[in-house]
Amino acid sequence: MTAYAAVLPVLACMLLALAGLERAWVRITGRGILPWLRRRSGTPLSATGFDELTAAFQGSKRTELEHRQIELVLRQDDSDGAPPANRVDLDQGVAFITRPGGSPGR
Repeated sequence: MTAYAAVLPVLACMLLALAGLERAWVRITGRGILPWLRRRSGTPLSATGFDELTAAFQGSKRTELEHRQIELVLRQDDSDGAPPANRVDLDQGVAFITRPGGSPGR
């Protein structure tokens, strides 16, 4: 029974050690450890581990992770919001506003 009680702290310490090694590796080589995490701006492997460890103890974290994954897959267009046609062009100093009747005005 005591072996099971020691598993969680050992797992957390191994995860912290992995995070330190990964950060050192990225600083030395400039690239991630795994081939699909080679970009500097990508999510570090240790962050994924911390998220999964937290999700094991918090149900709301699991929901947040699933929502984040869905948002990555969904496509976002400028026309998805409401009101769709209001734009501001800062380069020209012009604002385009759509009237409720549907005809664009200036």
